[in-house]
Amino acid sequence: MQVDFDHINHVGMAVRDLASATASFEAMGFQLTPYSPHSAAWKPGDAVKPLASGNRCIMFADNYLEVLGSENPKQQAPRIANFLARHQGAHIICFNTEDPQTVDQRLRADQIETSGVIPLQRDIDTPDGVKTAKFERVQFAPNDSPEGYIQAARHLTPQYIYQPRYIAHPNGCTKLVDTIVIVDDLDRFCARYGCYIGAPLTREGPVARFDFAHGSRLTLIHWRDAPALLPGTLFAPVPSIAAVSFRAPDLRTVRERLLAHGFTPAEVGERLIVPAEQASGVAIVFEV
Repeated sequence: MQVDFDHINHVGMAVRDLASATASFEAMGFQLTPYSPHSAAWKPGDAVKPLASGNRCIMFADNYLEVLGSENPKQQAPRIANFLARHQGAHIICFNTEDPQTVDQRLRADQIETSGVIPLQRDIDTPDGVKTAKFERVQFAPNDSPEGYIQAARHLTPQYIYQPRYIAHPNGCTKLVDTIVIVDDLDRFCARYGCYIGAPLTREGPVARFDFAHGSRLTLIHWRDAPALLPGTLFAPVPSIAAVSFRAPDLRTVRERLLAHGFTPAEVGERLIVPAEQASGVAIVFEV
């Protein structure tokens, strides 16, 4: 079985008001990157154009949470408006690959529609001034992925993305370790993601999990079992990307910070869960 991905590169979420959303994440103890405007092409060969949207990111050494918003929240950019029409919250899972062309060819050989390999870029503030970060990405089954934009990307300029000054966080978190997708047909989604990822999965009771070489994982769970895994949170329409989990070495300190800033985290074993309604539509999990 061919495995093209070594980890989840990032999860992307769309929010109505970028300033409000990022203030909540800062209150949880995350450092976010400065605002970075987006430009992209939507088809292979098209010119790269501004999108009237951008992001701020919660960065780690090799992955991140991307918080997307419009430059003007009173006039939503088309891409952001499209996300928000379904719900505010997580809409993108991006796997890391060093060879998007091979990924594209493999998926097409399995009769999975793709976007083709298309370029994306955004301007990034660096210690040496503004630089343009460039990527190549391929989206999977763009007309048959109701849970979101599922894609793989290659970073052409990773030195601009993974800047050491942005990967230290006051809450001590060190990695985006899990991405949780709630589904309405677990067997079907396991088969679909098995084709996407090209790797075996682990089934443990109601949970299906793909583990990646660099320490992140993708978790699939049926909506009936979701309240036990993510108690106290509201869920977006199913199927959806419901939660992300961060590795935190000291849950007691994280819990104290959350309570001091007005959050109401649930506690399940060695996990703290900030409900989606307190985090712009995606549940935030802290685990050891």
